[in-house]
Amino acid sequence: MVKDPSWLLNPLTNPIFEPVLLRTAILFIAGFFLIVALNKGFDGLTDSNLWRRYVSWLLIAPFYLTAVFLGGTVSLFFLLAVILVAVWEYKEISGLPQMYTWSLYVLSVVSVYVASYQTTLFYSLPVLYFTTLTTIGIRTNTKTAYQRTAETLFFMIWVVFSMSHFVLLGHLNNTFDFTKSLLVLLGFAVPLSDIGAYVIGKLSHKYDVLARPIAENVSPNKTYGGVIGNILGAGLGIAVMWFAIHTYLPAWAWVLMAFLFGVNGVIGDLTESTMKRFYDVKDSSSLIPGHGGVLDRIDSTLRVIIVLFYTLQLIL
Repeated sequence: MVKDPSWLLNPLTNPIFEPVLLRTAILFIAGFFLIVALNKGFDGLTDSNLWRRYVSWLLIAPFYLTAVFLGGTVSLFFLLAVILVAVWEYKEISGLPQMYTWSLYVLSVVSVYVASYQTTLFYSLPVLYFTTLTTIGIRTNTKTAYQRTAETLFFMIWVVFSMSHFVLLGHLNNTFDFTKSLLVLLGFAVPLSDIGAYVIGKLSHKYDVLARPIAENVSPNKTYGGVIGNILGAGLGIAVMWFAIHTYLPAWAWVLMAFLFGVNGVIGDLTESTMKRFYDVKDSSSLIPGHGGVLDRIDSTLRVIIVLFYTLQLIL
């Protein structure tokens, strides 16, 4: 894996910069007309769930693309900011004691640093998490220490360790070229998968098999029809970036990726739903209109980035 050649990249020298901006604009324009069509007009448009999702993507896209194309230190600070906000949301949801909370903040910074500058030590991070959090659990000397330690360790692996793979994926991309196409791919595939699940899930509700919930007690709105939409949406995301990624892997591998993205996106979503059911909350926060908080936004990504990175490692 190869690190970025400098602490800051010039987007204008990136050959995919303008094509990606053009595709982003086209998708947002097409998405607007799709929402209007599904809503059957403009009446009540801004009250629809799909519209709120659309607005959230509209807000997130500029920040994400800026971080990806500037790369280097800017992208690291953006990644760290997202992780730290996710930690804050988890602290608010779970009522995490202060000692655990500060350990999560510190371990998050350490994780991004190790992924960036000490990559050979990256896979020792879970051992660091375990050692640190069990020590804190013992020091708290309470009856809930075991539960708190287990919850916090799960969060670290689930969110912080997974998100740190963004750095590794960027380094892996540099072995092909310095376009950051794989990171941009995630930015297209995950939201399109999410929208595909919503649209196909709604259209397939008349068919009993497709309308059946996957895990009714966890998230009754997640159906098998939605999974098909997830896969199709992920496939569309791959198709949008085909001009930049088609030389990385054979076509059959990208078809497999679409399937893996779709299925694991659902699993990622359900993982967060399981957590929210446990703490009895609807959203992780209200930071992003129509999509709750940062954890609500990155839940699918936490699984998809793992699948993308390690599948690439296996195939290459």
